[in-house]
Amino acid sequence: MAFFSYLSQINHLFTLFFIFPAVIAAGFYLTFKLRFLQLTHLKKSFLCFTKNKSTDGNISRFRAICSVLAGNLGTGNISGMAIAIATGGPGALIWMWIMVFFGSIIQFASCVLGVTYRTKTKSGEYVGGPMYYLKQGLGYRKTGILFAALAIFGAIAIGNLAQINSVILPLAKLGLNPFYCSLAIAAILGFTVIGGIQRISHFASFIIPLKAFLYLGTAIVILAMQYELIIPAFKLMFHEAFNFSALIGGAAGAGVLKAITTGFDRGLFATDAGLGIVPILQASVKSEHPVIDGIASLIAPLVVMIVCTATGLVLIVTGAYQEPLLQSTNMVTHAFSKGLHHPIGSYIVIFSLVLFAFTTIMAWCYCGEKALNFILGKEKAELFRYLYIAMIPIGSLLKVDIIWILADVAVSLMLTINLIGIVGLSNRVIEATREYEAVSTSS
Repeated sequence: MAFFSYLSQINHLFTLFFIFPAVIAAGFYLTFKLRFLQLTHLKKSFLCFTKNKSTDGNISRFRAICSVLAGNLGTGNISGMAIAIATGGPGALIWMWIMVFFGSIIQFASCVLGVTYRTKTKSGEYVGGPMYYLKQGLGYRKTGILFAALAIFGAIAIGNLAQINSVILPLAKLGLNPFYCSLAIAAILGFTVIGGIQRISHFASFIIPLKAFLYLGTAIVILAMQYELIIPAFKLMFHEAFNFSALIGGAAGAGVLKAITTGFDRGLFATDAGLGIVPILQASVKSEHPVIDGIASLIAPLVVMIVCTATGLVLIVTGAYQEPLLQSTNMVTHAFSKGLHHPIGSYIVIFSLVLFAFTTIMAWCYCGEKALNFILGKEKAELFRYLYIAMIPIGSLLKVDIIWILADVAVSLMLTINLIGIVGLSNRVIEATREYEAVSTSS
């Protein structure tokens, strides 16, 4: 356990002194060069994926975005928010917003590159992602392999172990056997992922609206019942996020730094913005132009942050985040029950969490397989599905702290390698975007 504590401290420092400035610098540069595209093209983001005339791809843009949201809308939006506020305080939520603002333009760039440098396999399937634009765009074959290896690690730590562990906590509290529950989830997941991206995207397009409506709708009801506490909650969040005068005040200053690093870690975990899994998922889209696919991807971080903000506000207005005995998902179930003044709140969270976790596990399985495909080829990569499913029960047995430390390390390393490709090919993204805007304006 001492090793994982040491690993957590290293990752905290790495986030503070590298991830934080790197995301800010790369995000600010792309935001400036692309004229705040993540804001100016947000409306178009909602519209463009409904009008997809191209047949050059495997799945529609709507299904592609649902697949992305399947990976994004996971337990990071629920248990991750509880961990963020418990660890970094309410101010961590503000830093999550900042990270997502800059992270969304980084994600735009990665999606443009992902479609630009995607390849078509012998079976007619399109594959892409950071490993492909690192190799083909920059000629960094070994770096591409390194990213693929980290994506496999991320699929296991972030997409598998962290998700199933967050689901098991409330189920165990209900008296259900965690191991048997994980076996049931593994069996259902096996049927879905073996069908490949077609079945994954079809399932995601059905389940994503359902889980978002159920969970977010309940959170809005709670906040409406506690409306007088919403403004004080926002004041508390901003005060703790930007209380830089406390930086010279020892423990208080450490709290501000912890809010920054925790906010960035949880923001990255919740949205996957900049990690590189989104271009892997979008590589199969029926694409008219890579820039359109990049614009369409802007929806995902926005939707995720709306859900995260709703979760964070519920935790604050109900005071659940101040109860030290509550951990991870159990904090959220308590907050929803307290907010609704009825135990049904916890059951809504548990049901939503199962849906959130299931779709995220499913999406990350696909990403891990495509990463292994890049390294070893398709035949051997397909075995990853079975290994991945077999590992699900392990997540029900490991401690919460260990799993989230491994997940945070995976997030940091994947983002670092992906930024090499994005920064190195940033001029390609800028040129493609300006060419597209010039054509769309004249037509």
